[in-house]
Amino acid sequence: MNQSKDVPVRIDIKTDASEMEIEWGNGDIHQLSLEGVRSFCPCALCVANRDSQGQKSELHVLSSNEEAVTAKVEGVTSVGRYAIQIKWADGHDTGIYTFDYLKSLWEQDSN
Repeated sequence: MNQSKDVPVRIDIKTDASEMEIEWGNGDIHQLSLEGVRSFCPCALCVANRDSQGQKSELHVLSSNEEAVTAKVEGVTSVGRYAIQIKWADGHDTGIYTFDYLKSLWEQDSN
């Protein structure tokens, strides 16, 4: 089977280094911090929280839910041939990280 260059051939969660390593079909290898991946969770609730915080320039007060946020991964599940779903140790698991989105996170981080 011919692997597309835009599809990972390997995703490795390195808990000791707190990073995710992605090897793409073209041979490129990208590292993403788990903290960064969690910070940019693409679920509707997290996007809304980021958007509302972006509109405020004043002090951000953490809710009890935000205080429990963790970048520790408990599991990763494939979603079709286009994404992964990460279960974080704090129970959050609604974000679907498309491969394009993961690649864009790396591109933002590397610029």
